[in-house]
Amino acid sequence: MILLTGAAGKTGKAIVNNLGQHGVKVRSLVRSAKQAEEIKNLGSADVFIGDLRDSDSLASALTGVSKIYFICPNMTPDELEIGKNLVNLARKAGVSRFVYHSVFHPQVEAMPHHWQKMRMEEFLFQSGMDFTILQPCAYMQNILGSWRSITDEGVYPVPYATTSRISIVDLADVAAVAEIVLTQRTHSGAIYELAGPEPLSQDEVAQILSNELAREVKAIALDRHQWTQNAQKSGMNELAINTLLKMFEYYENYGLTGNSNVLNYLLKRPATRFIEYVRRVVNLKPR
Repeated sequence: MILLTGAAGKTGKAIVNNLGQHGVKVRSLVRSAKQAEEIKNLGSADVFIGDLRDSDSLASALTGVSKIYFICPNMTPDELEIGKNLVNLARKAGVSRFVYHSVFHPQVEAMPHHWQKMRMEEFLFQSGMDFTILQPCAYMQNILGSWRSITDEGVYPVPYATTSRISIVDLADVAAVAEIVLTQRTHSGAIYELAGPEPLSQDEVAQILSNELAREVKAIALDRHQWTQNAQKSGMNELAINTLLKMFEYYENYGLTGNSNVLNYLLKRPATRFIEYVRRVVNLKPR
């Protein structure tokens, strides 16, 4: 049995769905009965309602588990402490493998949530556990947060320069890799960067959207002061806001680009291009 934490999030759902399609038994850790029902419908063999900060509930969730896929919710301030506790509990429970969902370029101290994941990776090195670390880039699916603006107004808004280049990756490809490293024996001690095949600028993203939607779409750089005010009004906490602002500044100055060779190797096929992803979305969503 595989324990998947963070199962109710975007990444967790994609992985649950992929594992279920391959007949892999997964126990999904969620925080509410509502989430549990949704995850069951995606194909999770077992669902456990618990809390990553509650050692007793985690210990119960680990009963009968041989592998863990650890996803911590985005920008969790105590991710390292949560991860350390989970590793220690896993060792006591006799868990044989630990797969950590990290982030692309965790070495970047200027992005605090990346840097924290680097500290978690460091702890795994010292833990003595059999581990695999996945480091995915930003998802292609992130454009869906602006889909109505894109389709209704022809505006693709980003809170950084539209010239910023990011090697966005298809979450479906990441979920496929998660299934591969969980079910195959040849990935022990591996650290895999998962970058998409094209370091696209946001202007290029908008051009692809324009071509595929048959309407003009323009990338617009949002004013970050205005973005901050909107985030505060929406109820986002200050830590998350400040963390994201530092990420936006890094993207504007340096982008986030890499190479898809590792992803191609793991998938045994070319990684999904953005135009292919957009065509998939257009077929699923009304314009």
